[in-house]
Amino acid sequence: MQAFLAILRYDLGQLARSWLVRIWVALLVAPALFLTVVASTENELASETLGAYLGAVLAPLSGVAVAVITAAAVSGESGIIADAILSRSVTRTEYLWAKIASRIGVTLGLYFAIVIPLIYLVTRYAVNDVSAAGVLVGVLMVAVLLGFLAALGITLSTLMRNVLMAVLVLLLVIVSSGVVLQFLGLTWLSTTAVLNDLPDTFRGDTAAWDSVRVLLLFPMMSVLALAAAVWTFRQKDL
Repeated sequence: MQAFLAILRYDLGQLARSWLVRIWVALLVAPALFLTVVASTENELASETLGAYLGAVLAPLSGVAVAVITAAAVSGESGIIADAILSRSVTRTEYLWAKIASRIGVTLGLYFAIVIPLIYLVTRYAVNDVSAAGVLVGVLMVAVLLGFLAALGITLSTLMRNVLMAVLVLLLVIVSSGVVLQFLGLTWLSTTAVLNDLPDTFRGDTAAWDSVRVLLLFPMMSVLALAAAVWTFRQKDL
């Protein structure tokens, strides 16, 4: 447990000092403030403003940032962790779960830290056409999508030694699968369709069963991805 906490603190410190994370936060905060001002002065609908921000700003920017920080979680430190594990100062399980906790924790922590104040400001100063239940469901749906992206990135990080290749594969899988599933009409399985339908979700117009399926499916896939990551890393030849 001490090794887990030590690695967790170390990794969180690394992420806090990372210029990638700092730039990511700045790129999320600036458009959020801009859209809040525009929505309040131009009488924009809150649902459309929130949907535009989450779908066109937060999702693509966070997708790239999360792909990088998760795909580099394990493969980026392959030499260091090999020495630590082989010297028995830390177990594979402790190391990987510390990485999972820090990378997914930072991803979701930053997401909620930015989105919750934005929701308050937009619903207060724009034309409030959203429902409380719709906003809650929409925010949770984007959260589970980001959580799945992070989990899949960590899994690829245990499978591939090349960080850049892992990032490219992750982004390609997420984008292409979303487009294909949307084309096939499986909108509740498609990440792009879920993001496109966010304004309707915020207004409470999305079918309840579609929202429930998203909130159940993507956490289940995240669990499966993390289970695969743990199994792979435990079998991996360091």
